[in-house]
Amino acid sequence: MTIYKELRKRILILDGGMGTEIMNADLEYDGNNDALPLTDPDFIIGIHKAYINAGADIISTCSFGANAVTQKAYGLQDEVRKLNLAAAIAARCAADNCSDHKVWVMGSMGPTSKSVTAAEMKKDQSETITFEALKQDYITQAIALTDGGVDGFLVETVTDLRNAEAALQAIREVLSKRGFDLPIMVSATLAGDGGCLVSGSTIQEFVNMAQRYDPLSIGLNCCSGATGIVPYVREISSMTKHAVSVYPSAGPPTAFGYNERPSYIAGIMAEMANERLINIAGGCCGTTPEYISEIADALDGFAPRKYYNKYSPINRIRSFLTRFFPEKPEVTDNNGKL
Repeated sequence: MTIYKELRKRILILDGGMGTEIMNADLEYDGNNDALPLTDPDFIIGIHKAYINAGADIISTCSFGANAVTQKAYGLQDEVRKLNLAAAIAARCAADNCSDHKVWVMGSMGPTSKSVTAAEMKKDQSETITFEALKQDYITQAIALTDGGVDGFLVETVTDLRNAEAALQAIREVLSKRGFDLPIMVSATLAGDGGCLVSGSTIQEFVNMAQRYDPLSIGLNCCSGATGIVPYVREISSMTKHAVSVYPSAGPPTAFGYNERPSYIAGIMAEMANERLINIAGGCCGTTPEYISEIADALDGFAPRKYYNKYSPINRIRSFLTRFFPEKPEVTDNNGKL
């Protein structure tokens, strides 16, 4: 069973907030979530299992900030390989011990606190990160996640297109050298209600960038919650031939927590599923196994959005023919194209 084939049958369920479950456990630690798979693997495996039991078909590794840039703040920049190996192994353990349904493990790669765009445009004189340096950091992360046994990658919470390109190029280079392919999910977050990324890029620019790397899916996550996200998901669905993912936070964080309840988010997911806009759905900050369970129940029985499957027999033939007879790629309508 491949994830490409399964996506043609139904909407797949992604897990929820890893950080949320860590914070809810009230641990005494230094705040470095990405070190926990190494220091307390059973705890992280337990979180993965909770999401799987809630109905998740896809789980993401606890490695969102397991890169040299982020880990420098904790003095662990030289331990990045160990952190990512531990994260992949923990998720793999939880997935492989699920007996009632197939679970895919995606290696999470976050944006870091740096901005290549700001550095290249001289917007911030203190920003000195270079594209090549960041790509090398991501290569180290991608190698370790691959060695740990992930089924694919999740380049998530994209705020800067140049940072995302560094991650995507790193993954493609690693896979090319290994001689095999793994699916890549790409997900951006929007700043406020303006429909733009933090760096100022538009949704169209994000989709155009992501499509160059032939991902499994393109979508949105976090975005201050599910309220208002539907028009932007609709926009992405109209722009891409790839699968579409959405996993919002449980609303903007407040002094009293998150204010979008599981049933509310599940209802919005059902609304998008009814329009045939999505292929993958889950949760981000503030969401828990309870949210994922409600989303899974709400989407059960909905047909997935049709999308381009590069591994289908007809598309394998098309791919072969376009090597000799190049054609201009199509932009599909809301229902996608097989």
